[in-house]
Amino acid sequence: MPRSLIICVLVGLCILAGSMLLSWHDLQTHANAAAAAAAATRPAPDTRVDYQPGKAIGELFNEFIDESSGLAAGRANKNVLWTHNDSGDKPQVFAINHAGADLATVKITGASARDWEDMCSFSIGRKSFLMLADVGDNAVRRRFCTLYVLPEPRLNLAKRGDKLTVPAAMTINFKYEDGAHNCESLAVDASTKTIYLVSKCRPPACKVYAMALPANSPNKPLVAKAVALLMIPTTTAMDISSDGLRAVVGTYGHAYEYVRRADETWAHGFSRPPRKIELPYRSQGESICYGPDGKTLFLTSENLPVPLIRLSPKSPTTRSK
Repeated sequence: MPRSLIICVLVGLCILAGSMLLSWHDLQTHANAAAAAAAATRPAPDTRVDYQPGKAIGELFNEFIDESSGLAAGRANKNVLWTHNDSGDKPQVFAINHAGADLATVKITGASARDWEDMCSFSIGRKSFLMLADVGDNAVRRRFCTLYVLPEPRLNLAKRGDKLTVPAAMTINFKYEDGAHNCESLAVDASTKTIYLVSKCRPPACKVYAMALPANSPNKPLVAKAVALLMIPTTTAMDISSDGLRAVVGTYGHAYEYVRRADETWAHGFSRPPRKIELPYRSQGESICYGPDGKTLFLTSENLPVPLIRLSPKSPTTRSK
């Protein structure tokens, strides 16, 4: 066979193969998009929780908690809540009980506090962790933001005002895929080992970003990718239940709860209209968290005196359609 003919045949085969690959890619893209659209239009699981009116159950006794900006339920310590101040404080967190009593102040070494805005707790296996979000960016100019992860300290609940020092076990620098954003909302879905953040935008929309929870401190900044758009007022707080199926997003006014099925991603869960949860008035409310039951809600405020507010479930259901 002439050499020129062999070359023509080879070129033709390459073109055919490339065309087949492109066609397969297109088919896969359309199939994935169709699957996502179908999942998003499925009815939400019937996990509605009717809440009793919010009730102030105490005030934070620790005078150094003067701007409670983040809140997380303890998982290694029963009936303990963790909080931290907004920008201007040292890298430290505070433990309180459900009456607001001061249990401990924990200094975190290997961390800095440029503008801490939220925190969350989560468990993987038998280990419980706290994550702190240094993500505030009012000027929208930070090159990257930082998350700090530490094992939740075990407390002696019989003591009051304990002083502890704990090193940050992991430091996660990250940036958003589409440039800088101000943010005050952080949560971890431990069931999928995924970190979620919601940008603090003016209405009518806030973006949800996601990135995988690494096993160790990454060598370079991770990239948080947009996965959903929330048509709700300015967001100031967030949490995800321990089973990974409920997400609550707080605002200066009320909260909005999203749900997902176990076989869905949060991109699908966040695509559905949320349920509005009426919250009591708080002066500069920028924190919210689920209790260990994944239903009870706890709130604080940034202004003094700092109230501790609880919304208890009235008639929870867990039926699925």
